[in-house]
Amino acid sequence: MSVGWLSIASAFASDLWVGKVCPVTYQQNTLGILVFSEAWFHSGRQQASYIARDNATGVGLEIHLFANRLGEVELENQAQCTQYRMLQIRTTNRRLLDDERQAQIDAPLHFVEPFYDASPLEHGAGMHNTPSDTSDKPWNLPPKRASTLAIYDTPFVSDALGKEGEDIQVEFETCVVCQRDSGFDSILSCGRWGYSREYMDENTGWAEPEFHGTECLNSPSRHYQETVSLSEEFPYSYWLDWR
Repeated sequence: MSVGWLSIASAFASDLWVGKVCPVTYQQNTLGILVFSEAWFHSGRQQASYIARDNATGVGLEIHLFANRLGEVELENQAQCTQYRMLQIRTTNRRLLDDERQAQIDAPLHFVEPFYDASPLEHGAGMHNTPSDTSDKPWNLPPKRASTLAIYDTPFVSDALGKEGEDIQVEFETCVVCQRDSGFDSILSCGRWGYSREYMDENTGWAEPEFHGTECLNSPSRHYQETVSLSEEFPYSYWLDWR
């Protein structure tokens, strides 16, 4: 389904292909929406398209928070947020590298903070250009977007990381964080999404990815909370003043 950008927020860009819209709530107040785009496919962050090629190894999504009047930090700000962040976990059954875990916060180990909306990860806030690297995006020129906060994720799993005889499974849970300078943070609503690559045989390897869709979650799952709480790289728990 293609939804004109102006039907969601003011912008001057090509359409956002919307896959799922999830409400973002705090103490029964709806603060906005979390919009997950339609998934696209790519081969090791090359040859991106909305239709999977035979050599595709990964998927791509743009994920946008649109805060409404109750959620905007400059307006009513019902949750008393200083700013919004995106905190994402990844769970997979593929072969792990170095210090990777089956379930972990989806951010580089050298990050000081666990949030996805930080360089060099691809993100944007307010009126912004989408990432300049278009090789793993389904557009030729970077369009403009207008959202409170956005991330652009293009994960993939090459055949070398598959386990012989097993389908490759990858799942993400992406949550909005209300970050407060003078109070504990709150993890708000989330979306769970992922993909798999079917194991064919020892000669063919794994098929192109199959996207599993996005599920809206009013609050982070128990698995998400445990993954964040047990993280040794990022000692961040949303009920603790980790800063």
